[in-house]
Amino acid sequence: MSAKSDALEQAVTDWIQARTALENAPGARARANADRAFARLAALAAPRIRYFTRVYGLSDVAEDAEQVCVIALHRAAERYDPARARFTTYVNWQLRAELQALRHRLHGDQRCAGRRQAGTTLSLDTLVDDGADGWLVDPDAETATERAAADELAGLVADRLAGDWAERRRKALLRTAAAPERVETRVAAERALVRRHLSPVDIAAERLRESDRHIVRRALADMIRHAGDKPH
Repeated sequence: MSAKSDALEQAVTDWIQARTALENAPGARARANADRAFARLAALAAPRIRYFTRVYGLSDVAEDAEQVCVIALHRAAERYDPARARFTTYVNWQLRAELQALRHRLHGDQRCAGRRQAGTTLSLDTLVDDGADGWLVDPDAETATERAAADELAGLVADRLAGDWAERRRKALLRTAAAPERVETRVAAERALVRRHLSPVDIAAERLRESDRHIVRRALADMIRHAGDKPH
């Protein structure tokens, strides 16, 4: 996510905390804190509001568009559930729904003429109220993201382990007075072999010669021995 999205996420979190504090202990200070938190949230959302205002062709009524968007922003913040989606995703739908409704009231919406004639134009707010907004959330997204992140991290660790081992292997071979060119070629081939065997998916169908199995076993033993010497 971008820095702007992260800032918006933090701002809505701060407002939720300030609102909760106000509900638990009403008072002028708590009210002021909640107002400041929402003002910061609105300021961070302002570029997004201006962008959608232009997209929906409402620049000629920018003040009206801003008012409905602030209402949508407040409603989105009140109903936001971090477990279901990022706030940027949720608030975008709220803003777009309100601006579409405003455009419909002021100018009509030719792209939705068929739906309008059928009387089926619905705002996102209506969908949420009816519990029909589940399609906005991908139930597999979090699991897939975590799996991809874990695979990426495992790959980076495997690269580091194989690289460190290859460097130790290269130094050991050079100490035997072997030709540097031959050492580099040999180490590169052995590193590729060992790296593949640090990723089970890559070796599922691979059958090794005895000499290659010996290289892999020796490399793994060396990695285990050095793993406790320093953090990776």
